[in-house]
Amino acid sequence: MTRVLACSDIHNNINAVRQLRAREVNDYDAVIVAGDIGSDRPDEVFDILRTFDCPVLYVLGNWDHRLEHRRNFGAQCHHLHLTPYPVGDLSIIGESIDGIDQEWEASSAAAADDAAIDRQAHLARQRAKLAAIVAAQAPERTIVVSHYRLTKTQTFLPGVPLFLFGHIHRFEDTNYRGQRFLNVSALDKKVMVARKGERVKPGDYRYLNDGSYVVISHSQSAGFSVEPRRFDPDFSGWERIEGIFLSSATEVE
Repeated sequence: MTRVLACSDIHNNINAVRQLRAREVNDYDAVIVAGDIGSDRPDEVFDILRTFDCPVLYVLGNWDHRLEHRRNFGAQCHHLHLTPYPVGDLSIIGESIDGIDQEWEASSAAAADDAAIDRQAHLARQRAKLAAIVAAQAPERTIVVSHYRLTKTQTFLPGVPLFLFGHIHRFEDTNYRGQRFLNVSALDKKVMVARKGERVKPGDYRYLNDGSYVVISHSQSAGFSVEPRRFDPDFSGWERIEGIFLSSATEVE
């Protein structure tokens, strides 16, 4: 049995990573982050995740525009961009193309008048590389990780059984034409609250983190099983404030 803990959308929220670590023991073959680590405090994020004492595998998302693709977060940490990593009898590979692709951003073509056309051509070349790498191994034992959900996978990644992604900030587990797409959800999901029964101003609002993640198990006989897990904070005594978030709000202890 191979067991993987997967999350996404940390958004620089170190306390959310600490909450995750406090809830889980060292019982995993890998930890996967499907992008949006955050560009402000990545070293602190990986310092905590490395304590799981297993490989930490990640891709970059739209919050990670200041993180270099080749940045070293420690020997346990591996950027999955077009680079497969073996975990048990599985191969896990990713792409950071749709989140942030620094090769493209650094190219002079990004400033050209026909940048949109060049961008699509660049993505097609990168997707061709990803497809060739997956085809050269065993697609049926491969997990592909990205930040946004990949499309047209039956065409360029046939045979891959499981795709992990984030970005949408809600858990989803769907099957389409024999392939499974799993939104591992957001570790950072702040919910604005105010104390029940009290008249408060917006400056008195607080927040609770209702973040979530998933545990994925795999065996050759049973295939993949997925267990979503939520922080599920105690909202008793608090009233939800819908539709807004104040960056100045502090978290409820």
